[in-house]
Amino acid sequence: MRLGFLAIAVFLLCDNVPAAQPLARHDLSSLHDPDRPLANPHKGWYHHYPDNHIDKYKIARDEDLLNFPGMDHLYIRLAWAYLEPREGQFDWGVIDRIIDKWTAAGLGIAFRISCKETSTDRVEQQFATPRWVMEAGAQGGFYRQGKPTGPDGPWEPAFDDPIFLAKLDRFLAAFAARYDDRPWVRYIDIGSVGDWGEGHSWAGSRKEVGFEARKKHVDLHLKHFRRAQLVVSDDFVYALTDPAQRQALHRYIIDHGISYRDDSILVNGYLAGTSGTFTVRSPEFFADAYRNTPTVFELEHYGAVKRLGNWEGRADSLVAKHGAGKKGPDYFRGALGLLHATYIGYHGDAREWLADNPQFTREMLNRCGYWLFPSCIAMPGETSAGAVLPIELTLENRGVAPPYHAYDLRVRLSGERADWSATIGSTSKSWLPGQPIVVRQNLSLPTDIPPGEYHVSIGLFYKAPPKPRVVEFALKADRRDESGYYRVAKVRVK
Repeated sequence: MRLGFLAIAVFLLCDNVPAAQPLARHDLSSLHDPDRPLANPHKGWYHHYPDNHIDKYKIARDEDLLNFPGMDHLYIRLAWAYLEPREGQFDWGVIDRIIDKWTAAGLGIAFRISCKETSTDRVEQQFATPRWVMEAGAQGGFYRQGKPTGPDGPWEPAFDDPIFLAKLDRFLAAFAARYDDRPWVRYIDIGSVGDWGEGHSWAGSRKEVGFEARKKHVDLHLKHFRRAQLVVSDDFVYALTDPAQRQALHRYIIDHGISYRDDSILVNGYLAGTSGTFTVRSPEFFADAYRNTPTVFELEHYGAVKRLGNWEGRADSLVAKHGAGKKGPDYFRGALGLLHATYIGYHGDAREWLADNPQFTREMLNRCGYWLFPSCIAMPGETSAGAVLPIELTLENRGVAPPYHAYDLRVRLSGERADWSATIGSTSKSWLPGQPIVVRQNLSLPTDIPPGEYHVSIGLFYKAPPKPRVVEFALKADRRDESGYYRVAKVRVK
């Protein structure tokens, strides 16, 4: 017998709730399982591909991603010139071949489309902003590390040039029309300023792009991307040398619902000056962003981190010199906490990373984003058909960020003769790490629910596109049934 349910808003009191109905408290700490890796929605690992260059970090075997614990999305970081080789003629197939394959396998996609790269082995790398933009009259120049190179070097546009901005505006309009509302899009990275889209021009002209120019780039993205989450590198803001302008741009970004990513964890050049903050240069930016929007963690290219000895803390490495006994994984853990990151990237070959760091990969999967531990459920030990059943559920979030999507929190009563469930609330951005989470609900039981002993189970569920998902609690797997509910208590119905 399966009965319908009546869901009542959290904290709503019903007229017929007994004034002093005793609650039996069930401590759930013995059911916790912090070691089981949980591949939950809207969080986890991502793989860079392509990574600025069209073939960089190409996936050798499909199973390298499909079997990767908690792989959530691919991060496509590619130059504009690959997608609009001639004005108004778009080659979406360059990325659609990747998108179609991996979204069919259940992964999401994030984007950064850059306007300046630093290599010249392909025309799309030398002219990341398409050459036809320069030929249309946009100002710019050829530079390497602050010096002009002549026409054989990478071309850098003047990022506030009106012709460049007009052409970029039309490209972003076309890109947004195609991808903005896709359910698999995780975020769009504002990557139209600076080397590799990071917001600085260290490898190029080293000219400062001013506040007003940066704001124009932000506004262009806000104009066209109305659905997708926007993020921006903290370097985009920090590259402003005027502290007042830097703070003003930061506030503008936060006030418009844009989030941050850090592209620089364990970059060798940051180890001397920022080891105290695990090479996070702007933790205050992320502290402001993470309460409302998911943030993104990018490790320096893992191959480079290993080669320089910074992952293992080799004696000749800068980690050994400046890290006060810390090694690469310690920096990763510490940076994750300061960034409050929901999405994390190893920035390299998936198979190599996982082979080197199998347990660490699972540990960081759980810690990134939200990680929910039900700690106590309180309810009467006995009730009756048609009665109001008060329930109080207490949870802990041991992750580094809240859940940004609303997942249905449900209670299920299952016995030999009936199976009944009800929604008692939903997750929210207020479910912050380190703060108590208490959900109270009064449920009206059906009048025809048969008497007997019932298992009480709890579950979290996401029902929106692209497909429904069970959201896992950090409880022992043997307490979970095939539909995603965890048994936590019993109640007798008279």
